[in-house]
Amino acid sequence: MELQPQHGGFVIWITGMQGAGKSTLAHHLHKRLTAAGRPVELFDADDPEQILVKGLGLGKEDRDTAVRRVGHVARLLARHGAVVVVAALSPYREPREQLRREVRRFVEVFADCKMETLLQRSDVYRRAMAQEIQNVAGVDDPYEPPTHPDVLLHTDAERADASVLRILQALVDAKYIGPTEFGRLTGGQKPKKALKGKAGKGGKGGKGGARARPAGRKGAARPKARKRR
Repeated sequence: MELQPQHGGFVIWITGMQGAGKSTLAHHLHKRLTAAGRPVELFDADDPEQILVKGLGLGKEDRDTAVRRVGHVARLLARHGAVVVVAALSPYREPREQLRREVRRFVEVFADCKMETLLQRSDVYRRAMAQEIQNVAGVDDPYEPPTHPDVLLHTDAERADASVLRILQALVDAKYIGPTEFGRLTGGQKPKKALKGKAGKGGKGGKGGARARPAGRKGAARPKARKRR
């Protein structure tokens, strides 16, 4: 029997710099979806012991290979009805956009976080700025943020539960889950109704990278969330 749209598989891809809270969000989502009875798989692609990325380095080619490997498995699982939650640095935009084209039922979540907060959460950035280590995305390697993510989160300014709620709302908006399932996932809350006149997807992302800025400097304008039809 053909699956209804809200019961089919899909991929939630959480991208963001190290320390932005990707893994925390992924585990929160995995826990809620599992409790609601969904078949769900979790991939933390930033874990060097994760079998799909084990042995890969920090260069662009290896980072892109990691996205392709994890994305390929995620696509196969989603095709067979699973919800796949991926937490991945995935610093380059084109592999993520290619994955979106291949998966189709795909929600890109950008965990955005100010450098001031990242410096407090991880010693990696301080060491990279002091040139003690290399190949750190956002310092001496690029991190290309999504230009139109489906969900834009400011993880330096909101709690994980609030961020998860906004991801679940995006799933309703995309018709990947229904209002009843949203209620089960949120303890009885009701999803917001889409505003009229907000239809239409955002444009394609442009080229070029973005490097994170040291504490105290103002960053460029943050990307806008992708709008859905």
